[in-house]
Amino acid sequence: MAHKPTGRPRGRPKKVVSAEGTAPTQSVQSRDLPAKTNIEKLNLIREAKRRARLAEYKGNFEQFATEQIKILTKDSTKGFVPFTFNSAQRIINDKIEEQLKKTGKVRAIVLKARQMGISTYTTARVFWKSYFNAYNKSVVMAHDSATSDALFNMSRNIIDYMSEDFKPELKKSNAKEIHFEHNDSGYRLYTAGSPEAGRGTTPTIAHLSEVAFWTHDEKILAGLFQGISQADGTEVILESTANGVGNTFHQLWLGAMAGENEYIPIFVPWFLMDEYRKTAPEGFKPTEDEEKLSRLYGLDHDQLYWRRLKIAESSPSKFKQEYPCTAEEAFIVSGSSVFDLEVLNKYIPKPILSVREFDFQTRMFEQREQGSLEIYRQFTHEEPFVIGADTSLGVGRDYSSAVVMTANRQIAAVYRNNRIDPSKFGDLLFYLGRYFNNALLAVESNSMGIATLNRLVQMEYQNLYYQTKMANVSKEEGTRVGWRTSSASKPAIIGFLKNAVEAYDIEIPSRVIIHEMSTYITDDNGGMAAAPGYCDDTVIATAIALEVVRTHGNKLTTNRFTFKQKVGGYQADNTPWL
Repeated sequence: MAHKPTGRPRGRPKKVVSAEGTAPTQSVQSRDLPAKTNIEKLNLIREAKRRARLAEYKGNFEQFATEQIKILTKDSTKGFVPFTFNSAQRIINDKIEEQLKKTGKVRAIVLKARQMGISTYTTARVFWKSYFNAYNKSVVMAHDSATSDALFNMSRNIIDYMSEDFKPELKKSNAKEIHFEHNDSGYRLYTAGSPEAGRGTTPTIAHLSEVAFWTHDEKILAGLFQGISQADGTEVILESTANGVGNTFHQLWLGAMAGENEYIPIFVPWFLMDEYRKTAPEGFKPTEDEEKLSRLYGLDHDQLYWRRLKIAESSPSKFKQEYPCTAEEAFIVSGSSVFDLEVLNKYIPKPILSVREFDFQTRMFEQREQGSLEIYRQFTHEEPFVIGADTSLGVGRDYSSAVVMTANRQIAAVYRNNRIDPSKFGDLLFYLGRYFNNALLAVESNSMGIATLNRLVQMEYQNLYYQTKMANVSKEEGTRVGWRTSSASKPAIIGFLKNAVEAYDIEIPSRVIIHEMSTYITDDNGGMAAAPGYCDDTVIATAIALEVVRTHGNKLTTNRFTFKQKVGGYQADNTPWL
């Protein structure tokens, strides 16, 4: 059962002295009896206040931190100062306390910028939890020995600079472990240098620092997670700056964002740190990109000037990884990105004009607050369109997607759903094509796309795309329905899309497409695909649509149905024209 320290934690009785500063003698015992009684009363009052303060501290980490923990700041000339939460630490504390109140335990993953004080916050929190909870076993693990030593020294400094009334007696204290006398709690420090680090421990509290940089992240976390109790009061906090995509930290972050694990994702952008600013020189003029950031995030000139100086020390992509504005920026892999990230950053998503969901009973795209079809522009019945489509398995992972594009390379709409059956996707594409004026419909014929195409052929969609030779180098019509992605055609269409993006020769209003392009990478073998944990369905659909516009833009038509069919409905199944 958890209990708080009682009496004097270090077990040393307070020596009572007279007003003159000397111990009372036997000869004046009777004469000093009232004074002695008053001193005892004062001591009892002070002890009562001390216990009341302990009760406050146990329920309020921020108060305990401010009044009992002293830290060294970046300005070491100030010495040890009270630990007052900065903006980032306060945001994290509020979210963690909210989760604790709601679920009885803490499971948090923190994606941070550099030097925001998150390790300081978490180290202090582990101390606080161990100080006030009996038989607590905590684990602190960092990615290297230097960081481990720094965290341990921070813990020792907390004890050294606490008020004497609250300073704990230590049962054990060595280079890697602290154990409290008063409640038999403590914590041990580890370095994540071995796959077996921390294995066999059964911690109730775990602070895991810079997890994205652990060499053996998957094995270490698997071992630790098996030993962590699910009891109320337990806490697990993973914190790290980003280190690319595909590692365990990245996968846990994606799972937290999708609600697929028990961790809450916490991200704090760099510009909330008060110290990340530098007085801008007189006449400072923001660049176009800086103006955009100022509009998006409310940055002032001092923040922009600080950012500019930091970028000059490295590069724009490196800055985004270490000082991100968004979680997406943090996971950028600039060296392996297919599309130029700086160019993509200039594509601004546009407002969604209409959101719709397809109703298979009415066969209509009905207006909804949330839906799979996002429409970005109005259009007339005379405007020709191309639709590029990529089919998935429809099992909740990859998405079946369709990108609607004009002859002028403007994306008019995007459909995306990861639950639709491939054959049902054929039904939907039939009506989506008709909705957009009998659009020329190009469906990827790989894998499950065959089922989608078979359904479209069965329904006699009148404007299906037939692939020509590799990457459509030939202008002659082919005989194979749909688009076949191969080792030869894929690099070609992705290359055309990359050129169009970097020449600003395509209009991309969709936030999803821009995001998927930013995480579309080359692998070690030179292949191209979505980074681990991400999707590329809209990238492929966009590339197909652009290739069809490039090769068949002069052949687009809306006149594949007779006027009677268009007005009166498709007579084969009595479906009204949409």
